[in-house]
Amino acid sequence: MAFVNEKIPEQDRPRFTAVINYENLRKQARYIPEFRTDLLSRWTIDRECGAYVLLLTGGGREQLDYYALVMDEQLVVFNVDPKGKGDDRVGIQGHWNVYDLLIPPSLELRREEVKQLICKGLEEMAYFRPFADGGTRDNPNTTTRGNIISFEVEFK
Repeated sequence: MAFVNEKIPEQDRPRFTAVINYENLRKQARYIPEFRTDLLSRWTIDRECGAYVLLLTGGGREQLDYYALVMDEQLVVFNVDPKGKGDDRVGIQGHWNVYDLLIPPSLELRREEVKQLICKGLEEMAYFRPFADGGTRDNPNTTTRGNIISFEVEFK
């Protein structure tokens, strides 16, 4: 199976919020701005391997956005600077830079696997158009896909 973009199902919220919460994130990323997990409504998930990626919070004008990968109920936090050329009409060439990859000690030996999951998750996320055709935060469009002609992730 592969990563897919989804609305976070209500039955997954308790498991999700046990890992994704401000207190847990603050342990790894001390400068992360406060955010509300109840406002997080979508993720990019690979159910077969039990991993998901999501945009946690925008960093604001001076900071990059914070993202998380959760695998084996362990939290990996990182910043993303999405760059790209083009648009959905002509095609997008995406180049997303990942900064400040914070891997917990329990996953450090699996660093390359973590990076591979981040790459795959971010690529699928790049295709996501949750607000297309009337999609909303609470009911995102999970079928419309962006016109991505190339995509790469670079770890800085």
